[in-house]
Amino acid sequence: MAEEVGVDEASESTPMKKEDLLAHLNAFPKDRLVEEVVSMWEELGELERELAMARQRARALDGELTRVRSKSGGRLDLAELEERFRVAEARRGQLETMLANEQGRRKDLEEVVGQGRVDELRRENAALIRREEEHMLLILDMESKIDQLMEIISNSEQNNR
Repeated sequence: MAEEVGVDEASESTPMKKEDLLAHLNAFPKDRLVEEVVSMWEELGELERELAMARQRARALDGELTRVRSKSGGRLDLAELEERFRVAEARRGQLETMLANEQGRRKDLEEVVGQGRVDELRRENAALIRREEEHMLLILDMESKIDQLMEIISNSEQNNR
């Protein structure tokens, strides 16, 4: 029995030529490739959120650094803020590189699997996210109703004593 190699392993090694990648991916069942595309899509979404948060933190630190610089004192604070800003910038650079790599991997997978299927999966994902949000709102509403019922029961028990 042939050993199955994951698509992840190929993407983590050195970049493959397009022809080699196509040959490699053709060896996998389409269901497996679809799972990989969905997985990569979710990872890219997470990376994009992390990048957005890192950019927001960098802007906040830059604003804080500017505010501190405008004050006359605080040399120690200024050095600490500059270091935090450098760390945030380095992390942002890492996330941007990771995002670019992920986008490249997705593009390669989309070429193999087909844009139509990827669009269909995106629509399904969006529908699932909407359903999840609806369910969360329903759960929150039910929790508030339970809290209200518990309060009514507690008040009723106290009044009956």
